[in-house]
Amino acid sequence: MEVPFQNYSIINKKLKKELLKEINLVLNLVDNSSHNEYIEKFEEFFGNYFGVKFALGVDSGTTALQLALIASGIKPGDEIILPCYTYIATALAISNIGAKPVFVDIKEDLTINPLLIEKAITDKTKAIIPVHIHGNLCDIVPIFNICQKYNLKLIEDASQAHGAEYNWKKIGCFDIGCFSMHTSKTLGGVGDAGIILLNDEKIYKKIKELTDLDNNTKELLCSKRTPCKIDAIQAAMIRVKLNYLSQFNKRKHEIAKIYDTLMNCCKIKKIELIKNSYPVYRDYCIRVDNPEKLKRFLNDFGIKTKIGYVPLHLIETFNYLGYKNGDFPLSEKLSKQILCLPCFIGVNDGQIKYVCDKINEFYKSCQNL
Repeated sequence: MEVPFQNYSIINKKLKKELLKEINLVLNLVDNSSHNEYIEKFEEFFGNYFGVKFALGVDSGTTALQLALIASGIKPGDEIILPCYTYIATALAISNIGAKPVFVDIKEDLTINPLLIEKAITDKTKAIIPVHIHGNLCDIVPIFNICQKYNLKLIEDASQAHGAEYNWKKIGCFDIGCFSMHTSKTLGGVGDAGIILLNDEKIYKKIKELTDLDNNTKELLCSKRTPCKIDAIQAAMIRVKLNYLSQFNKRKHEIAKIYDTLMNCCKIKKIELIKNSYPVYRDYCIRVDNPEKLKRFLNDFGIKTKIGYVPLHLIETFNYLGYKNGDFPLSEKLSKQILCLPCFIGVNDGQIKYVCDKINEFYKSCQNL
């Protein structure tokens, strides 16, 4: 049996009729004005779904973070706190505008540890970017409180947490929320796309200026970004899929429950998520002592998996920050244990059971050696 790590085509085929109908509307738009109007209606639809005043579609999740930082007044030399364990784009959005990424270690659930944040704050700190990694929710309330205490901007990287909730409030709505809507995401178009959610009208207007095709101001030119609005085809794809997001996330929970139930080896550690949260399992992650070995074993049986992220302070790109091995012990430890299993919309119960059977078989054979 073959079990891919991702198969984007399954959901697109299922929704093909609706997708083509919406795309056809875009193909019949006659000018820039009608394209802009279509995108604005998409943004309003998206904002209403998440319960915020404003939504701005852009060309990627990285762009969303970068524009949120610029519009919040972040300047070269300012410091931005973020977790050490995350996809590199979170930090690149900071360094791309000349600001300084300041890393903080994580908790056992792979999200930033709020208890370590205040130690990293200096008089140059201007914002915190918590990352809801793999669809696991950060402990966002204490982070929000720290931002209030020190007058810092809170910019959530919710690129892997579409529809996740903390105490019944949707993630990405606490101050400024940034989402990637890349094809690989549960809510994705075809290629790259992103969106920014917020309630602050002043920052909204600033971001809108930076994405205006006719804006050639010095501020835009100095931002190192060209105008970067979402295109109407991406908006059409995502608009259709947004109607199914709650169903997608419900299915993700069903997948996770099967994994939780059928993987019965004591050598597999599950990720324990925070209380009062509704995670969305962008990835279903397990902790094992040698993920590379398990990955190779599963690959031999047609099962594709993915290793977790390398801690950013160990990536050459950020050598200039002066961090060294051992500075963030939990990030370093957990990054060597994480294996992400197939959890895409479209994977069926039989495939998941097959993955579990092979994982259990792997550890049973290890015990017999």
